[in-house]
Amino acid sequence: MNHTRWKLARERQIAAGYTEPPEVVAEREQIRLAHDLGQLVYDRRTALGLSQPALGERLGMSVGEVEAVEVGGMLPVTADLLVRLASALDVTVDLHVVSDGHNTVAFGERAA
Repeated sequence: MNHTRWKLARERQIAAGYTEPPEVVAEREQIRLAHDLGQLVYDRRTALGLSQPALGERLGMSVGEVEAVEVGGMLPVTADLLVRLASALDVTVDLHVVSDGHNTVAFGERAA
């Protein structure tokens, strides 16, 4: 399946004056944020030399749940999840929420 057609169709709709409902925009942003978080978790887990089962043990999650986080399928991204990840991965989590909907999440080094 060619997903580029979806983007082109959405761009044609926007050019024709269509605007997505706010709930669709919010869900799309939540999915993007979950994917970004998943990449951060994967990168940090591998940098620490942890396996998915080892991270799951630290988080109190199954391997399937860790995998879901890493592929961006753990929705919604909750404060509880961010706190647990910060502790398990020994990082700070910076979440920037802005009014235009382009939120960001980043990991930082935990201060000594």
